[in-house]
Amino acid sequence: MPEMLLFGGLLRTNINHDWLNTNFTLNKVEGNKMRNTVTYAILGAASLVLAACGGQLEKAEKLSPTGTEFQQALYTGYIELAKAEYNEGDYIDSDRFAEKAMAATRGEQVDPYHPEEWHLPADREPVLMGARERLMAALGAGAGDKFPKEAAQAQTGFDCWVQEQEENFQPKDIAACRDSFVLAMDALDKMMAPVAVVEEKVVVIEKKPEPMMMVPKSFEVNFDFDSSTPLPGSAEEIKAAAEYMKKFKDPRITIAGYTDTVGTVEYNDKLGERRAEAVAFMGMDMGMEAKKITMRSYGKKDLKVQTADGTRNAANRRVVVTIEGK
Repeated sequence: MPEMLLFGGLLRTNINHDWLNTNFTLNKVEGNKMRNTVTYAILGAASLVLAACGGQLEKAEKLSPTGTEFQQALYTGYIELAKAEYNEGDYIDSDRFAEKAMAATRGEQVDPYHPEEWHLPADREPVLMGARERLMAALGAGAGDKFPKEAAQAQTGFDCWVQEQEENFQPKDIAACRDSFVLAMDALDKMMAPVAVVEEKVVVIEKKPEPMMMVPKSFEVNFDFDSSTPLPGSAEEIKAAAEYMKKFKDPRITIAGYTDTVGTVEYNDKLGERRAEAVAFMGMDMGMEAKKITMRSYGKKDLKVQTADGTRNAANRRVVVTIEGK
């Protein structure tokens, strides 16, 4: 009889040619049985492959968090991410997060993802590379030992952001992961800021005039066509916005992205979001507080220069940063 072998889900048949020469006829019943056997073998192989996916989560959940407080917090954070991906049917990413959780509880060093190793949109990779540099600088300064909970949230939030950004089809999930990272890093930056030594001095307090009411002010950054990278010289404008922010006791920062009218509404809404995000990260590097920032995208709506649909216009490709008091 033919010998049926299964390799990696592919059915292969080794045929005994002597047997074939003397038994070249199979009756219909035997043929149907053979076809059923092949079908069951293929289905069985597929079941084995599916069963193997997502299996790391079950293993990871059986472990108890051990090691440093930072490693324990990483374990907890990665388990939550693994569960979320498993529930969405994304077993591959669930396994990746679960493996990171297990490595953390074994006391191994678990580094955040490297964006360049993922298939990210070209205009998203620089943003994530900059975010990773910021995270690694904090970890290198001892954030994991000093503030383990916040450091673990920053790392797991970053990895979640990378993973969701590669998929690039769930804007709310991308934003949630990004915001988790940003808020954790903002907290770390404050907690790790050097403490100034204040010398006691006798100070004569003079009555000062009431401060002037600060008025809202907007700053504009422009972009090339279909790009989310600010044009050269934009850093000065963003720096000016960050400096103006310091004049407010409780500032509110709105960063809104716009496009020209080339392309669909959906595409331009996302492009406007990417532009706003790029400026927001530059602003945070210059001192803007993440929790004070609201990002919006108006896409091809609210044009600065009115044009027909499908028209390129440099003035419309912009991000407007508005600083005002609450």
